[in-house]
Amino acid sequence: MIPSSFDESTHCLSRPSDMTEEQCVPLSVLNGLTPDGLPVIVSCWKLTQEEVAEFQRTGRIWLTVYGAGMPPVCLDAKKPF
Repeated sequence: MIPSSFDESTHCLSRPSDMTEEQCVPLSVLNGLTPDGLPVIVSCWKLTQEEVAEFQRTGRIWLTVYGAGMPPVCLDAKKPF
């Protein structure tokens, strides 16, 4: 997937210093609050044509979170704004 900028973004996250440009690219995000007042960071991603074909074949999306824990996350096809 390719990170995608979006109108509501408020920040651009840089890659960690221990990762290369091939491993991690800048990511546009919105730092904000949910209607319930919970802090959120929202990013937008675009599927490549190959990923669209694979999703159509399997109906699956895989989420990998780097680190030792699993924070609460949400994947959605609908715009959260």
